[in-house]
Amino acid sequence: SSGINAEYGDCAPGEFYVSYRSDCFNVYDMNNDGYISREEMFQMLKNSMVKQTTEEDPDEGIKDIVELVLKKMDHDHDNRLSMDDFMKSVKEEDLLLEAFGPCLPDTKYREKFLADLESGNVILDVSQAKS
Repeated sequence: SSGINAEYGDCAPGEFYVSYRSDCFNVYDMNNDGYISREEMFQMLKNSMVKQTTEEDPDEGIKDIVELVLKKMDHDHDNRLSMDDFMKSVKEEDLLLEAFGPCLPDTKYREKFLADLESGNVILDVSQAKS
């Protein structure tokens, strides 16, 4: 079984995908306020962009991408993405799931981590985890 299935083993397939989407939203909601703001989008996109050696200000290109993302995903037009906006957008187009970068580790790392966890090589302290 894959690492994700181990995490969501009790979920029906549809529930699993909803859980995965909400996990990605929570990764992108960096300040845990229930929204992905323009500033959060900008920071995530800026960190994932390859630096170009052009005269153009790279921040302007990132701002343009943020505007495109909002136009595509902001269903309630409040200039930020709520969980509902995100879930609707990803349901319509699943490529948007990782629009701001990877939200969960690569399968190879996830499987290694879970194997280490099962063998007792890793101990998790979830007392500080955000809910």
